[in-house]
Amino acid sequence: MKLSYIGLAILVLVLGEAALLANNRTQEDGWAEYRDSHNCKPVGDIEVSNRAGYLCDDGQVHYRWRQMR
Repeated sequence: MKLSYIGLAILVLVLGEAALLANNRTQEDGWAEYRDSHNCKPVGDIEVSNRAGYLCDDGQVHYRWRQMR
């Protein structure tokens, strides 16, 4: 494989990652309002554990993108 193809592949990966991060940050903007309106509480406070995420009144655990591993 030529070096130029490897460089092109790395460039595509970097641009793709940047696009994904930009999209996630825009979805994060309404989190505080959503958390307050749906009475979301950190799971660690409810279960006394180190689990990440928020349990909301819809019965689901919601993870913010910064907490995903």
